[in-house]
Amino acid sequence: MKLSLQPGGRLLSRFTGTLMLGLAVSAPVTAEVIAIGTTQAGATNSMSTAMAKVIADKTDLQVRPQPMAGVVQYASLVNSGEVEFGVANLVEYRYLIAGKELVQKPHPDLRLVARMVPWLNGLMVKADSPIKSIKDLKGTAVPHGFTGNPLGRVLMDGYLANGGLTASDTRQVLVPSFPRMFDMFKSQQLSTSIATIGSPVVREFEVSLGPVRFLGFDDSPAAMAALQKFIPGAVVVEVKPETGMLGVPAPLKILSYDYVLFAHVKVKDEVINKVLTALYNNPADLKAASATMKEFDPQAMSRDMGAAYHPGAIKFFQSKGIWPGKK
Repeated sequence: MKLSLQPGGRLLSRFTGTLMLGLAVSAPVTAEVIAIGTTQAGATNSMSTAMAKVIADKTDLQVRPQPMAGVVQYASLVNSGEVEFGVANLVEYRYLIAGKELVQKPHPDLRLVARMVPWLNGLMVKADSPIKSIKDLKGTAVPHGFTGNPLGRVLMDGYLANGGLTASDTRQVLVPSFPRMFDMFKSQQLSTSIATIGSPVVREFEVSLGPVRFLGFDDSPAAMAALQKFIPGAVVVEVKPETGMLGVPAPLKILSYDYVLFAHVKVKDEVINKVLTALYNNPADLKAASATMKEFDPQAMSRDMGAAYHPGAIKFFQSKGIWPGKK
């Protein structure tokens, strides 16, 4: 019996191996999963969600936005390689790289992937508010603290400086994060809120409060020098009212600096190429996915931002003839 079982055993073994090989060959290939760190609400979240949708629709990558309390949280995970990508404005990114203001140590393993859009931002009030300029915020309830998202504190200090004020000139209301600030403004516990032109949050404000408007900035050299001590690289640009643009009832001078997509330095060049190809080739889809992407220009993705780009991004931009991009 021992001799008669051995052939059967070998036959069963060969059959099982062949079956497993067949299953392996016929099984579908699992798409590579990548994560994009983002905020829980606001312009960054809207932008990240739009990018994730376009990348997932146009490539074989599975893209998962990872909403967190703020850029400090997810940038640290990108720096450690636990999350592949992140989205931030250039002010945040520079502070992250340098290890200043927002964080206590440098993040040396972050690399730029692309410049996305200009971020048109500032302070918002109710349309019928007696506050007509940043100077008028003196003595009023303004958000401050931002323990969960230190950028808010930096921005508020810069905005106020543009109007010749400091936080001590106002009634500081401590908020931990941007979402909490938005909620407190909607409930009128704050006289103002940070906001972005085109952000879904502005529409939420109008639903809760009625018409709202942005406060203009002073673009005089002295006022800009005071602002740029806190928000380096920021400029003031004029925007004009457009259909669907909320909070801009008349021509307005607003603050602008760029949003960027960044990644861990060791994300594969192949993945970077797929991501950039999807974004570069589909500007209309990006703009349709979010109003925050309205100003997206593929030809400006490689703009010199004063920081190092990912090697895979450089290769992609070289292949398109747009490296290095103009400042």
